[in-house]
Amino acid sequence: MSPWSIKRLSNAIENGAVIAYPTDTIWGFGCHPMLASSAIRILNIKHRPVNKGLILLSSRIEYCAPFIDPGLSQQQIELIRQENQHPVTWLVPAARNCPVWLRGEYPTVAVRITNHPFIKALCSEMRSPIISTSANRHRRAVIRNALQARRQFGGELNHIVTGFNRGTNHASEIKSLTTGDTIRTAQ
Repeated sequence: MSPWSIKRLSNAIENGAVIAYPTDTIWGFGCHPMLASSAIRILNIKHRPVNKGLILLSSRIEYCAPFIDPGLSQQQIELIRQENQHPVTWLVPAARNCPVWLRGEYPTVAVRITNHPFIKALCSEMRSPIISTSANRHRRAVIRNALQARRQFGGELNHIVTGFNRGTNHASEIKSLTTGDTIRTAQ
């Protein structure tokens, strides 16, 4: 995508757009993390309950600051930033005012930092993370490309990103930042 296209998409997301897009793992649905109506739209598209929470996907941990506990140690921050062989989503203590649609029923919020070129460009333009959740109906197969997104969800989305298919086609590993426990291995 050209810088102009990224800027246009960023503006659309900041104004409530819901998108399907490739990530560093599997295809996702996304929107601006502070827009409740957009996040609820995603949950409705997926048929997913709000109590499950959503992921914040970002190019920089600093963009996630409004949503995470400000008391994290430098060591914890470096752990979140660290590049791993496989993408890792961290369950991070949530800020007191972290929206319920992000954290669900949990005291944590899921955060993954990525170097994926599309995510880097979009987050840099928005100066914000983007919501990410697998692009599928609850408990159904995940879409793998823009064509599948258009066929299954075209009328429910504002935009489907093309290109940038550099993901692993596997969901990320999920780890607890406070305990180091692995909650889910890469699937």
